[in-house]
Amino acid sequence: MSVEFVPATHVRAVTKRIEEARQRALDRIGPAPSQPPTAVYWEPLFEANAAEVLAVLPSVQLAAGYVVRYRFYEQRNRDLLVRPFIARPGTDVDTVRQLLDWHAPPDSVASARASAPTQDVDLLYRHFFFPDTAVGVFEYWLAMQELWASARWAHSHLIASADELSQITAADSWEVIHPVEAYEPAVVRGGHGARLAVLVECPIGRCEITLQQIQIHPDHSLQYAEPVIVAQGPKGYVL
Repeated sequence: MSVEFVPATHVRAVTKRIEEARQRALDRIGPAPSQPPTAVYWEPLFEANAAEVLAVLPSVQLAAGYVVRYRFYEQRNRDLLVRPFIARPGTDVDTVRQLLDWHAPPDSVASARASAPTQDVDLLYRHFFFPDTAVGVFEYWLAMQELWASARWAHSHLIASADELSQITAADSWEVIHPVEAYEPAVVRGGHGARLAVLVECPIGRCEITLQQIQIHPDHSLQYAEPVIVAQGPKGYVL
């Protein structure tokens, strides 16, 4: 099995489309109200965001006759706890929402808990299809990151070139911990799903650039390995 790379130009183009999709969803629903967060506002916003994002990721197809729905639980610190699931457009999902317990998004689950059972395959992953190509795997991962919508992901930035990495780490207080030789997202495809490696800058807690390694299983579920710290910077946002 060989390693395939997603070109940096494609990474930049697709992430720009996602940023624009996020803004369209916000423009449609309107700004958040000043009172404490409630499901009345946040569930429609996350659902609008999911629809807008999937519309700009043509490689990722949701099964015909279905839409992405959400349950909003609460705001914890500055993170909004939500859970995506798939339903028919006309289905009354209020009962379904009440039956869904919250659990952390895949990118927030420690490897020791990654095997804990969930209903995510049946409720989410199995409804999506994507081509067995490097771009297909990468865009499917992007779609799932957007659907889970963790605060960490919302503030993250993908790095796909040596120039991008150098510009960030040249600033004061940055230190390169683990140099890398490849910068573009790397994909290995095989009979047991696919593996993706991608450089992610996140300013939560302490600014860090990590090499995220994700296994996408044949059932389309995601499992994260422990990230490799590539570089560390100054103090970041506190959630």
